[in-house]
Formats: sequence, C-alpha cells, structure tokens
Amino acid sequence: MTPEEMQARILYRDGLMLVIDKPAGLPVHRGPKGGGSLEDFFDALRFGLPRPPALAHRLDKETSGCLVLGRHRKALAHLGLLFKHGKVGKTYWAVVDGGPDSAPPQPGRAAGLPRPPKVRRRAA
Repeated sequence: MTPEEMQARILYRDGLMLVIDKPAGLPVHRGPKGGGSLEDFFDALRFGLPRPPALAHRLDKETSGCLVLGRHRKALAHLGLLFKHGKVGKTYWAVVDGGPDSAPPQPGRAAGLPRPPKVRRRAA
C-alpha cells in the first residue's frame, strides 16, 4: 500500500482523530511472527504532527471496517475512555452465501450446534 492509497482510505479527519477504512486480510499491528500491518503505513497519516496516529481500538485481521486512530496522546486517552465506557457503538455485519439447512432449529439452540453437556449441581 502506498502513502496515497492509505490517505485515500480516510473516512473522517479532525484535530483529534482519524477514521480509516480498514481492508480485510491486513492485520492492524504486527504479530509475533512479524509481517506487514496497517500500522506500517501510519506515517502517511501524520499531516504535520510530530508522531503518527495510534490505534484507539483494534479490528481482527479478516475484519474490514471503520478503524479509529488518535492523532496525539491526549486524543488517544480520551478515545480510550469513550471505548472503555461504551460510548462508542459498534455494529458488525456479515455477508453470507447460502443459509442454514431447511430443518428448523430447536428452541433455545442455534441451528447445527451440538447440545451442551449437562452440568449437575449438588444442593448444599
């Protein structure tokens, strides 16, 4: 990904944060085995600030979607509190091909999942 391609992924930008469109298949940060990550391209998102932005949260490697970055330490701390206290809503959508088989699921169970083992408890 080039710096221009990274900048083209910006969905929102202000003095505190950036929201970028994270592509599926690219991890947000380098894992223990190394390899490329989205963080490798954050330098292209400095826009005159002394440091690149930092992750306010993460998305899994295979998840695409909006990724929030703090543009400086104070903004990152504020964003962290918003996420911690549930002030930021997250909605996940799944794109599927096909559907469950035609047998209706049993009440209280998801279709196709095995029945959980019974747990026996002793009264005290």
